[in-house]
Amino acid sequence: MTRQGDNRREDRVPKRGDSVIVLLVILILGALIGTVIGEVIATIAPGGTLEKIFSRGINPGLAPPATLDLKVISLSFGFSVKINLSSLLGIGLALLIYRKL
Repeated sequence: MTRQGDNRREDRVPKRGDSVIVLLVILILGALIGTVIGEVIATIAPGGTLEKIFSRGINPGLAPPATLDLKVISLSFGFSVKINLSSLLGIGLALLIYRKL
């Protein structure tokens, strides 16, 4: 509680949940930016070593999406993630930025 003449601002201490959400957002943005940079590099150097390094990766996910058919409604669940060197570099850089915050 602040008194009328007291102009001090109470600093908000982030909750643990807020910190996790910020970390996830920063990691996802880092992966996206890294992937975009890798795709640009692969486009600039087609057929070269740089394209092989930055465009190849693994794609884990649900190959055919799982389908739940309830006759009234049909739901499909699926996801795919493209992980390559540039996305890993983006995630690493994002972790460094998060630690500096």
